[in-house]
Amino acid sequence: MQYKRDRLHLDGVIKHMDTLDDFTGRFKEMLPSETQDRIAMLILFVLLPFGFLFEIFAILPIEHEVMSKGWNLRAGILILLGLNAFANVYKVISVGPNGNCSDLPAVQKQGYKFCYNCQLNEPPRSHHCPVCDRCAFRRDHHCSFVAVCIGHFNQRYYISAICSLWIISFVVLIWNWSFMWSSLGGFSPLQLWELIVPHLALIFRIISFSQFLCVMTFVFSFTIFVFLCYLITAQLFCLYRGQTRVEYLMDVHAYNLGFMENVRQAMGRRWLIALLVPFISSPLGSDGLSYPTRESKPLNDLKTM
Repeated sequence: MQYKRDRLHLDGVIKHMDTLDDFTGRFKEMLPSETQDRIAMLILFVLLPFGFLFEIFAILPIEHEVMSKGWNLRAGILILLGLNAFANVYKVISVGPNGNCSDLPAVQKQGYKFCYNCQLNEPPRSHHCPVCDRCAFRRDHHCSFVAVCIGHFNQRYYISAICSLWIISFVVLIWNWSFMWSSLGGFSPLQLWELIVPHLALIFRIISFSQFLCVMTFVFSFTIFVFLCYLITAQLFCLYRGQTRVEYLMDVHAYNLGFMENVRQAMGRRWLIALLVPFISSPLGSDGLSYPTRESKPLNDLKTM
């Protein structure tokens, strides 16, 4: 009897270890393989939420007491924008550039090219990503912050996410600007150099350590704001030209259908609502395997753009 109990206990331990190994293996598969992607995801999923909470519960209460009407209004709007941003981030990752389309034709169709890395026929506008090690439909770029490519089926979520984050960063930047100058004793043009080289100002004891932290908080928020401005500008530029970033580098202009139609091709027919609600359906103008060109689009449609 003792032997049987020991045997059952041992079997339970082995089964538990197998379950733990399986969970560990799946967790490792979820982690990006590239160090750059891991650092970027750490920034997005750890540092930014921490900074967001710091702004809500440390910076905002300087002007508006926690749970006051002014605090509730401002914090509530930013929290909704934050939830919208991360809901879109979730969709960027879960949908991916190829959506649910995984079956590619065994025979090369017109406009297709063979990918020697994937050993598959890839549709027009598709390109192989060396980081993801797979072909992405209408590949725009590889986003390290989510460790996936931005392409045909997840670009709408990417654009919505960076727009929400841009609004948050703009509001936070204004808060930090006011907070910084109040800590420095008021705005003075002669103190602007302290924003450029705050470390020197700290070393020479022109500002205190707490003032240095206030300046660095503003610098950090300003950096995020500028970076998001770049991301949005890059997307608007490509939408205006009807290109992905890859096609811009390759000087491809065949898919420019006019700005608004380019937006609908990328964001779907309900693009305006899609910016606000990530889980709403917004049918795209293509299935990811073929795309309308300016030559193939009916003349009447072009006149109405």
